[in-house]
Amino acid sequence: VRYPVLLTPAEKQMAREVCGFDLLRSEGRSYVCDVNGWSFVKNSYKYYDDAACVLRKMFLEAKAPHLSSTIPPVLPWKINEPVQPSEGLTRQGSGIIGTFGQAEELRCVIAIIRHGDRTPKQKVKLKVTEEKLLNLMLKYNGGRPRSETKLKSAVQLQDLLDATRILVPRARSDRESDSEAEDIEHAEKLRQVKAVLEERFALP
Repeated sequence: VRYPVLLTPAEKQMAREVCGFDLLRSEGRSYVCDVNGWSFVKNSYKYYDDAACVLRKMFLEAKAPHLSSTIPPVLPWKINEPVQPSEGLTRQGSGIIGTFGQAEELRCVIAIIRHGDRTPKQKVKLKVTEEKLLNLMLKYNGGRPRSETKLKSAVQLQDLLDATRILVPRARSDRESDSEAEDIEHAEKLRQVKAVLEERFALP
């Protein structure tokens, strides 16, 4: 159940700097514990290349400001022609000679990688053709067949549970399907919906 929460001044400042995040309050302090992903960047190579450039510039300005202005602002593999050493910056073996003549060696590689693992959402998706469920959707969305319907109140959930209870024990021979396996899977999902409603909302 979601409730509106008033943010503290510090939390409001976090919200100005981060778009979409989860907040954890502990011992009087607040922490950003997760930054939500944006769907438009999931398959965007440009987004991650730009992020790499921004982070590289931040690291250089913090730890090697004398190199910050000499390294090209774009990633090397984005340049069609071979990268030419900038003025005041030459390569020598595995090290780099800076303007001040001090040899510098690569100490580490920092990578920005989007992991593929994510917490599975507890969702059940099923395509319904049962008249009872379709009528229930129309009842709560104003009779618009192609409109989204959200059932949240206790009365609405009770109606959904009542309809599901009727459908679960019944043989589904009246429903058109591509295979018997689909029928079994559909019936199992209905049982899951029924079980969750009975357990979570403790409805009679």
